[in-house]
Amino acid sequence: MPARRASRPKPLASSGFVSQQIPLYYQLASILREQILSGRFAEGDRIPTEADLVAAYGVSRITVRQSIASLEQERLVRREVGRGTYVTGHRPFRGQQRVEGSLDDLISIVQSTSVQLIDLRVVPASREDAEALGLGTGDLVTECTRLRLHHGEPYGHLVNVLSHDYGRRLTKSDWNGSILRVLEDKLGLHLRDAEQTVRAALADAGLARMLGTRVGAPLLAVDRVVRLDDGRPLLHTRVHYRSDVYSFTVHLNRDRSAHAWAVKPRLRDRAGRKKGKA
Repeated sequence: MPARRASRPKPLASSGFVSQQIPLYYQLASILREQILSGRFAEGDRIPTEADLVAAYGVSRITVRQSIASLEQERLVRREVGRGTYVTGHRPFRGQQRVEGSLDDLISIVQSTSVQLIDLRVVPASREDAEALGLGTGDLVTECTRLRLHHGEPYGHLVNVLSHDYGRRLTKSDWNGSILRVLEDKLGLHLRDAEQTVRAALADAGLARMLGTRVGAPLLAVDRVVRLDDGRPLLHTRVHYRSDVYSFTVHLNRDRSAHAWAVKPRLRDRAGRKKGKA
């Protein structure tokens, strides 16, 4: 299978990197490392070219080369003369811990915020989306990109992917609120549960611009698959939250019969106070 070429990043329009004391090559390498380890760039994918990275992050070509060299030393990428830089199959160990929450909590906090529609289109399913939704690579899906706002300020960047069999039954206005509520109320679907992974992430140039933060700022990345009553996957969502606004609270229980811990999403207001379920 031919390698995917990374899309050309847009020019940086934020206020720069998160720190002026830490070398820029180290901060850029950290962003690229996070994208590789998270699966945004899969094995065999070509990462952005030196010219693309220079344009996107406003750094020198020497800085870019230092960043790539550090990733090469970690065996995360390999450089091929005249062709580009590609992701290797090497992955460090990543531990996992299971927690559980409620779809009702998720719907509740979503309904207390607003969204801004960025893009809505029908596209062939990527390898990642096809695997998550049980589709074939290249099958048509509806992909919606949105910003979620709290007090008028962006705190979350969302990409929702839905099989086009369902997506074609929705209108543009249906994406202006809780898509989970729309799928239940408008399409009459019964949602059973969702499986999600939460990890730490860093804002790249695009996310920094969209979320109004600095390049390299800490984010919470959430990958979620919502399932129907019969267990079939319905919706694949990838979200990046500003960690200074959005967090998860985990309740730890000593009841040894419990199978998991309970987790609830939380928002903070501008003063840093937790808002909870609004």
